[in-house]
Amino acid sequence: MLDLVVSGGGIGGAILAELLARAGKRIVVLERGTAPPAWTRPEIYWPATADFLATLIPREVFAPIEAFDIHDGKRVEELVPAAALRAAGVRPASADPNRVRELLLERATFEVRRGVEVVSLLREGARVAGVRAREVDTGREFDVPARWTIGDDGVRSVVREGCGIGIDLAMFPVDFLCFGPRWPASLSPSRVRLWANRGGTRSGILGLGAVPLPDGRGTGLVLALPRAFEDPRAAGDWQRFLDRDPILREIVGDRRFPGDFARVRRPWGHAERYGVDGALILGDAAHPVSPAGGQGASAAVTDARALAEILLSGERDPVATFERRRRASNERSLAITRLAHRAWAIPAWCRSTPLFFAALSFLRRRPSVLARAVRNVSTRFLEDSPGTP
Repeated sequence: MLDLVVSGGGIGGAILAELLARAGKRIVVLERGTAPPAWTRPEIYWPATADFLATLIPREVFAPIEAFDIHDGKRVEELVPAAALRAAGVRPASADPNRVRELLLERATFEVRRGVEVVSLLREGARVAGVRAREVDTGREFDVPARWTIGDDGVRSVVREGCGIGIDLAMFPVDFLCFGPRWPASLSPSRVRLWANRGGTRSGILGLGAVPLPDGRGTGLVLALPRAFEDPRAAGDWQRFLDRDPILREIVGDRRFPGDFARVRRPWGHAERYGVDGALILGDAAHPVSPAGGQGASAAVTDARALAEILLSGERDPVATFERRRRASNERSLAITRLAHRAWAIPAWCRSTPLFFAALSFLRRRPSVLARAVRNVSTRFLEDSPGTP
């Protein structure tokens, strides 16, 4: 019998499998996809996460980020200056999330079965004892017995639902249109650039963010309210937005709004618990978040490291221990999404764009305050007490 079957080849599940396989455990990861997605998205890794990942995959995969800039419709301003990151002792990095996950699976010391999805859970009495799986191409179903079943299978987790674990999901009020541009030579390869559609959001197009990657590539996303996909004014607003800065047109190229982007709608929430006897969930299956604050990948990686330590330690009740170690930290990570959700969910006439930019100006003049805020965001997913492997 397997020691562990993992549903989903996400970053958390892959790391958990690797750490346990290196300790001699028999692991199989079931991944529905046969290849990485055809589209990419920005992903920021805070130092604790990037440093750990660099022990598993080449550091050259990551592009160090030294600052975050924003174009407010008239000029470029520093959103998070390099001095604030240095004062905080924080050096984030970016990477193509598809490449990171593929490297983890390609270099694995565990078995990976692609083109296989989990359809239900196996039981021995009340205990979960593995999964019923299905080959996507042929429809053939087969059983995969295991001592522990792990769900890293996303927001609509089959493992979570099969365990009867509830989750109250809310839809983030902003949609994300993702794409992978070439990085313009006129932009620094170590600075994130945001463009706010200031004064031009009548159809719901809010702005665009671009994040550099190694080798002259980048990832980007357009932020838009759901109404933008139905508003006939959106096409014209899109062109006026691109006219605000020639670099925008260079990044976007000939992509048209919205059809030439991958649209992502992001539910978020926190599962009522992280497991039952014989099964555990982590990452997006347990606590999906929005991109706000760059918490998703870091929380999933920290989940995996904690759970590996718990399962290897011979804990009598791994479910309760995992819950105790990770829930408070994940709740702190979710708080950033919750705050962003509330800010964007209020009516547009209540939102003060001048107030937002005034607040940014205030923080730029007080680098110590900004540094504390950055340090807080960059460590929210970590545990309060020592012991994370």
